Amino acid sequence: MSFFDSIPQPPPPPAWRPRRPVWSRPEAVIPGCMGADLMLIRTEQAAVAVTTVCAYPDGFDFTVRVHVRDAEKFPPDPFGWHGREPALRLGVMYADGRRTATTAVHPRPSDDLAGRLVLTRGGGGGDEHSWHASFWIYPLPPEGPVTLVVSWPEQGIPETRGELDGTAIRAAAERAVVLWPGEPDLESGGTWQTIIAEASDEGPP
Repeated sequence: MSFFDSIPQPPPPPAWRPRRPVWSRPEAVIPGCMGADLMLIRTEQAAVAVTTVCAYPDGFDFTVRVHVRDAEKFPPDPFGWHGREPALRLGVMYADGRRTATTAVHPRPSDDLAGRLVLTRGGGGGDEHSWHASFWIYPLPPEGPVTLVVSWPEQGIPETRGELDGTAIRAAAERAVVLWPGEPDLESGGTWQTIIAEASDEGPP
């Protein structure tokens, strides 16, 4: 026996992986999707629309598309990904008054988020005239309208609102398929920008 073989070895590390935050979008689910066709902004120079909504048992994601006529006035990422100051601001408000926005603070995975909305930014991309990005909202909305609020000061566009149907989103969530029930939801290697806001004491304006 060699010298090093005679030295007691430490036990192997435990076979575990960190759990995903409860507010993360589930990975082992095929969502129920529906068309949104919600035009939030349309001017002679810019347009912003929500085109698709996909609902899961505990939340939903939606795709935002941005278009501009003048490429010289189009920022590399209008939503301010990778720490840039957002030119295009996006907010979400539920029928019960809960709200959050891309301008809110970012939580940690260990934060207690009971009763609060989480807005996470997913993937996106585009070219000199257009951009698309996905956003995840946790939890599912209550019955009633889901209000989306946008503002784009650089394009001279004040605060503008549009509505999705929370009842239809909940119905789409009923069509979601959980692929492997009971399997632990483990930490993914993806990168998300996460935004959270306190529940508002005010009702919808």
